[in-house]
Amino acid sequence: MSLAEQFRAKLTRMSSGHLLVLGASIIWILFCMRFWSAIDREHVWQRRFIAIGAGIGGGLIYLIGVMMLQMLKEPPPPKELEGSEIRVSPRKHDAAGK
Repeated sequence: MSLAEQFRAKLTRMSSGHLLVLGASIIWILFCMRFWSAIDREHVWQRRFIAIGAGIGGGLIYLIGVMMLQMLKEPPPPKELEGSEIRVSPRKHDAAGK
C-alpha cells in the first residue's frame, strides 16, 4: 500500500471532530508562520521563537482537542444485569412508627 493510499484510508476513518481539531491546529501553524515571514531576517531569535511557538502550539491544540473529543464521547450503555446478579435487601421498619 502506497503512502498516498494509507493517508486516504486514515483520512476517511477520521470523524468530523478530528478533522476540526486538525484544521484548527493547521490554522494556528499557518497563522504563526504568517508572523514568522513578516519578521525581518536580521531578528533570528524572534523568528526561531515564533517557529517553536507554532510547532508547540499546534501540537497542544491537537492534543487538547483530541482529549476533549474523548471526554465528549457518549458513554456505552449500562450493562443489563441478570436476575441472579440483582440483590434485594429487606427494609428496616421504624419501631416508633408502628
